[in-house]
Amino acid sequence: MKCPLLITAALVLLCTVLLQAQPNYNLHEVNITAERKADTVFGTWKFSVADYEFYEDKLVLLTFTKSLSKPSVMLVDAAQKVLSAFELPYPAQKLYRDYLGYINVIGEDHVFRVQIDNDRISLAALPADEFNAKIIPCIDTIEKDIYFSNYSKDYPEFTYYAFNMADSSLHPFKTVTDQEQLKEYNMEYYFLKPKERLYARKVAAEYHVDKHRVAAVMSGLTSSIFYTPLYAPLFIIHDTVVVFDHYNNAILSYNKKYEQIDSVSIDYHHPKSWREWKHEIIVDKDNQKVYALYQKNGFYYLKQIDRRSGKVIGSFKLLNQYVEHIRVKNDYVYYVYRPFESLQEQFIYKELIRN
Repeated sequence: MKCPLLITAALVLLCTVLLQAQPNYNLHEVNITAERKADTVFGTWKFSVADYEFYEDKLVLLTFTKSLSKPSVMLVDAAQKVLSAFELPYPAQKLYRDYLGYINVIGEDHVFRVQIDNDRISLAALPADEFNAKIIPCIDTIEKDIYFSNYSKDYPEFTYYAFNMADSSLHPFKTVTDQEQLKEYNMEYYFLKPKERLYARKVAAEYHVDKHRVAAVMSGLTSSIFYTPLYAPLFIIHDTVVVFDHYNNAILSYNKKYEQIDSVSIDYHHPKSWREWKHEIIVDKDNQKVYALYQKNGFYYLKQIDRRSGKVIGSFKLLNQYVEHIRVKNDYVYYVYRPFESLQEQFIYKELIRN
């Protein structure tokens, strides 16, 4: 019989050899906190962020010191380092990513396309009239098809089209109408005085437009609190054209032949308190998730919508109040925010969406 002391010594030696044979792993430091916090994506006390767009693994920023009358466009990396900056010669309003994927700086009378070469920014001036007429109406593309609409915020009806670049064919496939608002809109003509109706008809004949549209402009209806512009956005999701028709209470899907292939009933846009619905759908293009945006007591809520059922399947409340420029990317919600009554400039924050 072997001595117990010898057996114990052998086991200790064996364990020591096995442990020494294992590779060493350096584990990243993890901060555990009971309080949920928003992560700062970019922030500096030198200037404020007015708007932002994603570019590869970086950000394109529209920034200002005192006002957007003297803005700058910057390219920053994930470490918040400014790689390049370009001061604009004109006031700016926002950044806009067009259907081709280009980032543009939009001003009241000027448009600049952001060009990036080897992490250096330059701007190219574009004709604003042509940009507004030919680029803004376009939404997205599938292969040779460009999807666009004749939407006007001052009219309660518009149509979606597909333009095939291969054969120059035009395919109207969906008209969105707010029937109740359209009736009220057309009635404005009959509320005008006889001389005003005559003038409306003359203007309509001169510009080849409907007299009812002229009358609505004359009466100021579309600028009043009694008129709400239509919101029925189109998105390309998994190579399928998806229209969120909030006036027929349905999510409609179309194939590449412009044929409707599905219709799902929805009611998320009719909450108990109608003011909470912010008339905005946000699509996370990285994983094709769909969110509807709400606001209550200054806090925004992202409610995930299941496209197959049309139902709300999750809700996420943002930590900060009155944030701006909300975007979703790869399960994170990004936004611009400055704490209330704070000397801090406007920073970009992000939060992991947990439904």
